[in-house]
Amino acid sequence: MHVPEPSQSSGPLERSEVEYSLLRRAAFASMDAESILTAEFDTSGHVVDFRFVVTNLAAATVLRKPMVDLLDHLVSEVFPSSAAKIIEVWAGCLASGTALIEEIEIASDTEQPRWIRQQILPLGDAIAVTSHDITDRRRAEEELRRLAHQDPLTELPNRRAALDGICASLERHGHASPTTVLFVDLDRFKAINDTFGHAGGDDLLRQIAARLGSVLRGEDMVARFGGDEFVICLDGAASPVAVRSIVDKLIDALRVPFRLGESDVSISASIGVAESAKDWVGVVDTANLLVHQADIAAYEAKRQGRDQVAVFNEAIGLRVNRESMVLRELSSAIAQGNLEVHYQPQVDLKTLRPVGIEASVRWNHNEHGLLAESEFLSVAESAGLMVPLGRWTRREGMAAMKRMLALSPVMSASEFVMWFKLTEGELQDGLASWLSADAASVGLVPSSFGFEVDAHSAAGVLDTKSSVLSELRELGFRVVLAEVAANHASIRSVRATPADALKMECATVNKVDDPDTLTRSAVLGVLAVMGQLAETLGLKLMVGGIDRESQLLALQGSGFFAGSGDLVAQAVPEVRLVEVLEALQRASV
Repeated sequence: MHVPEPSQSSGPLERSEVEYSLLRRAAFASMDAESILTAEFDTSGHVVDFRFVVTNLAAATVLRKPMVDLLDHLVSEVFPSSAAKIIEVWAGCLASGTALIEEIEIASDTEQPRWIRQQILPLGDAIAVTSHDITDRRRAEEELRRLAHQDPLTELPNRRAALDGICASLERHGHASPTTVLFVDLDRFKAINDTFGHAGGDDLLRQIAARLGSVLRGEDMVARFGGDEFVICLDGAASPVAVRSIVDKLIDALRVPFRLGESDVSISASIGVAESAKDWVGVVDTANLLVHQADIAAYEAKRQGRDQVAVFNEAIGLRVNRESMVLRELSSAIAQGNLEVHYQPQVDLKTLRPVGIEASVRWNHNEHGLLAESEFLSVAESAGLMVPLGRWTRREGMAAMKRMLALSPVMSASEFVMWFKLTEGELQDGLASWLSADAASVGLVPSSFGFEVDAHSAAGVLDTKSSVLSELRELGFRVVLAEVAANHASIRSVRATPADALKMECATVNKVDDPDTLTRSAVLGVLAVMGQLAETLGLKLMVGGIDRESQLLALQGSGFFAGSGDLVAQAVPEVRLVEVLEALQRASV
């Protein structure tokens, strides 16, 4: 077959022809995939194609083409989809006169694209190519890259990919428009994991991942950041209104119950929002800062009662720094007894006669003074400190009850009850035995004490923890389901939780005297429904957070048995409690 006349001088020409001839003979005998191709030039002398003039069986096998379809055919004919890239690489090698090793993807109409590693040797106006099929290696590398950036459970981008995506958004939009990051922290996911096992928890995470993705825009990204946490990057050009709309859609999507096996499971999320500053500096540092700030805001949302949204600001940052201090020092405070219990009277709403007291803990901090439980209780719960803290509080309260019985006839009434809060983490097997032993140690019967369980907590642990509450009631302790709202999860909790009373959520109580007529009517309607439900189930209605006279008047006509709040009496230490109770007794109807 004729080889085009090279345009070089006779020395290089003769050398190229000798090499060409030797390689031509070697190619036929080689076990490697060898081919020789001549360049095709246009009228301007530019390489526009290459023609196969020599190839062997090994090359035909690697290139997945019969030899008859290779010999004397142009690259553009043999590999039409990939020809442009191949010709560009080979022409560059020819022009440089330097051997080259290149990995090229070859597309096909009949199979998946394949990767070929080519050693290319220039020979005047021809090239010698040795081909190796590296498709398996490249696919394995691609799979490793995918796994390095993908969460295997949900198939969402993982933590690393999330940060990469935020960096890409910052680079894409610069300072022209902000990048917004959402940190989605599921509420009480551990309780669901405990109830349905890890397989059920994994199934729920997959469903949540799909649901979150379904409400986002095409340009946004949702990633699983780890455990029960998701990070969402809202790409630039999202206005505050658009961000709020997306957040609302996320919240609404999560509020629809999920199906796990034969059960409908409700779960909420605390969502933190952070937006890039106008003068941000450093892509990677800013991406990490946005995630950190959104995480802090999610913590603030959880502190506000869960199922909430918080936008990061300087005040939240300072508060979280303070709570970090709480986390560091609270264990020592419990061990050293730098705590005290305060008691808020509870009264019969019709007569305003004292019928109980609600115990809550305070922390005598050597730097910040007396801290209310709202400043450290959520931190204690997330840190797993509620079991020792709760037991300390109950033992102190029970001992105080014993001491005050001798001083106050009010407290000796059979229906008078001291109430304690029980958090989700405290609802453990053996709790009833501990509480019974604690009551016996001060010589009091279980009916002198009651325990508030948050309705949200109960909703997450109904299947596994209701037996603990049943055992408490069987021993004579009182149980009240607190923070009850007129929604699916709360009503399910009311029907399934062993309890003696219901305590309405503070958010509803706060609107019972709303100046807006429609709002007030709606709230009173909710109270009427809850009253009917309580009557049907044989439960009493209780309420807290009564701070205004107008609230008290509205609640007195809504069937509530007992209530508390600063309007009735503030929480006081033990030394003042008897005095406050006696004053309430004298002022009662």
